Amino acid sequence: MKFECLYHNYKPLAFSVAYQMMGSIHDAEDIVQDVYVDLKEMDLSSISEHKAYLMKMVVNKSLNFLHSARYKKEVYTGPWLPEPLVEINQDEPLHRLVHEESISYAFTVLLHNLTELERCVYILRESLSFDYATISVILNRTEQSLRKVYSRAKQKVKSPTKKTKDTLENSTLASLFINGATNGDFDPFINKLTENVILVTDGGGKVLAALNPIYGKKNVSAFLLGIYKRGSFEGIFNITKINGEQGILQEVEGVTSKAIMFANDSKGVTTIYFVMNPKKLLKTSHKFYP
Repeated sequence: MKFECLYHNYKPLAFSVAYQMMGSIHDAEDIVQDVYVDLKEMDLSSISEHKAYLMKMVVNKSLNFLHSARYKKEVYTGPWLPEPLVEINQDEPLHRLVHEESISYAFTVLLHNLTELERCVYILRESLSFDYATISVILNRTEQSLRKVYSRAKQKVKSPTKKTKDTLENSTLASLFINGATNGDFDPFINKLTENVILVTDGGGKVLAALNPIYGKKNVSAFLLGIYKRGSFEGIFNITKINGEQGILQEVEGVTSKAIMFANDSKGVTTIYFVMNPKKLLKTSHKFYP
């Protein structure tokens, strides 16, 4: 296979894996670009399994970055959440990616509750359906050890599917939330929450946000009403696709100030995510996938 064909065929998948590993669009793009540069210098005729080899390059570069001194030295203020993948244009590769790979936001958050190795093994096994022999070659670890790592990861994730709920339900939730954020009456939205709902705000120390998750329906209700009264919901709200599901973007004077996503189960909303770190919202108002 020629270099151009290999890169074109697997670029969206490479970005998907890098994004799931890193939780950052910018870092995922950098990793894919590094792979591109390395591939140009390689003799591909000597490689029999192109997909596995390419994924090996992606996961190893991701792990190297996650273990790097620069990454380890970074101190994050408050809860950390992955950067949201916002669909801007249905013709963009990103649009096809999030639908084909089903990278729901809640699932991405679950992945980042795993260790780097657990996340890597889970993605290779669950998302890419590689057998343990192939993963063993990719990570240079024994199959027996990988089975144990995967078992631990699966116990932590405890999610049979990557999608949370159907689009209609999330669209309804988004509409109810926007109504509350507009008029201050959050009761219809609160009625959709589970008793043990959690609200997580990621401001990264750049904007005012809760430094700890908000637990429980009563506390979440009080929090939402409180920040409404302080003017935190002023601006324009748009329902849009985020990580393949309906979410909300809040804009103030043309600049995105919040990305809001939900995780659900059969009983209602289990988690609300507010991404407010301006650095993570830079690419929500233009085409960003290379």
